[in-house]
Amino acid sequence: MGGWKIARLFGIDVKVHFTFALALVLGALSWGQRYEGNGYAFGVLLTLLIFVCVLLHELSHSVVAQAFGIPVPQIILFPIGGVAQMSKRPSTPLQELLIAVAGPASNVVIAGGLFALGKFVLGYDVPWRSAEPVLSAPSAEALWWMLTASNLALAVFNMIPALPMDGGRVLRAILTLGAGTMKATAWSAQLGRVLAVLMMVAGYRFGWSLMLVGVFVYFGASAELAEAKRLQLLEGVRVIDALNPHVLRLSPDTPVQLVAPTIAFSPQNAFEVRLGDRLVGIATRAELIAAMRTGQPAFVAGVMRREYPTVSPHASLEEARERMNGALCPFVAVMQNGECLGLITEHELAAQATLKELAGEYQSRTEKRWDP
Repeated sequence: MGGWKIARLFGIDVKVHFTFALALVLGALSWGQRYEGNGYAFGVLLTLLIFVCVLLHELSHSVVAQAFGIPVPQIILFPIGGVAQMSKRPSTPLQELLIAVAGPASNVVIAGGLFALGKFVLGYDVPWRSAEPVLSAPSAEALWWMLTASNLALAVFNMIPALPMDGGRVLRAILTLGAGTMKATAWSAQLGRVLAVLMMVAGYRFGWSLMLVGVFVYFGASAELAEAKRLQLLEGVRVIDALNPHVLRLSPDTPVQLVAPTIAFSPQNAFEVRLGDRLVGIATRAELIAAMRTGQPAFVAGVMRREYPTVSPHASLEEARERMNGALCPFVAVMQNGECLGLITEHELAAQATLKELAGEYQSRTEKRWDP
C-alpha cells in the first residue's frame, strides 16, 4: 500500500493514499450542492477535520502498540478510513484488546472534549431532538456538531464485532483466551463476513458508502483468516529451511534493458546483485521493471538498493517477516558472517506455507488409510 508522505509523528510515517482525493470531492459536493461557494469550502474543511480525527484514532492504536514493543512503520489514510501497519502481531490477547480499544476510546475522548467546548465555552445549543436547525447552513456551530457526532459515530461503528474492525479484534482477543488464536480468528472472521454481507445489502437502501464498507470488511475478514492460517503453517520453520537454492543473480554493470529476458520467467520478487562473489546490492522486480519502462537508470547498479534489512539464517520465518514489515521492504537478506546466503521474500513465505499445508494433508490421508 503506497501513498504520499505528509508527516512523521511518533516515529511513524503518515501517508495519504491517492484515492483520498475522492473523500474531499464527495465532502465538497455534499455541502456545495446545497450552499454553493461557501458550501464547497465548508465540505472540504469538514472532511479534512474528520480525517484528522481518523488520524488520531490510528495514532492511538499505534502508540499503544509501540508501548508493547510492536513497531509501526506507517499509517495510510484512505477515503473510508485509515490503516496503521504494524510489523508484527500482538503477543498476547490482552495486548491485542488494548491496542484495538485505544482507537475508539480516542474518538470518545475527542467527542467529549468537543461537546464540552461547544456547550460550556462557546454556548452552543445542543440539538437533542433534531440537528436540522444547526445544519441549516455552513457555520462554526454546524462544524462543531458534525465533528462531535462524527467522532461518536467512528467510535460506535469501529466497535462492530467484525474483523478487521476494532470490535472484531476485541472479540478475537476475548475468544482467544478460551479457544486459541486460530479458532478465535476463524469465528471472528466468519461473523465479520456475515455482517459485511448485511452491510452490502443495507447499502442498497442507505447508500453506496455503506456497501463499500461492507466490501472492505468482507475481504478484510477473509485476509485476516488467511494470514492466521499462514502464520500457523509457518510456526517452527527456520529461515535457512526456506532459502531457495535455485536463484537468479544479477551483475551491477548489466544494462537494465537486457535484464528482461533474465527475470521474465523467474518467480523471484528480488534479486541479489553481485560483483564476482561479493554482494553489492539488491534489486527488486518492481524497480527493475520501472527502470525498463523509463530507461533510467541505465544499469542495474543504479536500481539496486545498498541498504536493506537482514536476518540470521537460524531465525524464524516469523522474525524474517517482521523485519520485512518493519522496514517496509519486500525482502530480507539472510546474512551469516558477513556473507549473504540468499533472500526471503513473500514468494518464499508462500512456498513454505504451501509445502507445510501439503505435508499436513498427506499425513492426514495416510493416517486415515492406516486407521484400524
